[in-house]
Amino acid sequence: MYINEVVEIEPKWYEIVEKSLDEGDDIQKSFQGKLDGENGYLCLSNKKLLFVHEEGFLRKSYDLILDLPKEKIDKINHEGKYKLEITETEGKKHKFETFELPVSIIEKAL
Repeated sequence: MYINEVVEIEPKWYEIVEKSLDEGDDIQKSFQGKLDGENGYLCLSNKKLLFVHEEGFLRKSYDLILDLPKEKIDKINHEGKYKLEITETEGKKHKFETFELPVSIIEKAL
């Protein structure tokens, strides 16, 4: 007798994000794109906005380069169909660019 079991394999960047979440916080959505010119994944949790930088082709490495609580987001502005500018309450700005999705979809998820 064989047991068919579906095993979900999470990407390495997902593990990095999960380690940065507080208890009771969960990843809601993720989007591939560029943050301040760095390729990677923008992740939205219940409480945070996170970005994991992805580097390499065959041997990929990942670094968490943004861990921003939602209450520290001052404003979000569109810069065309595929670009967002995220301003922190202290004034620091980040530019996020998607590859496929209009940024209005990401803005609604926030």
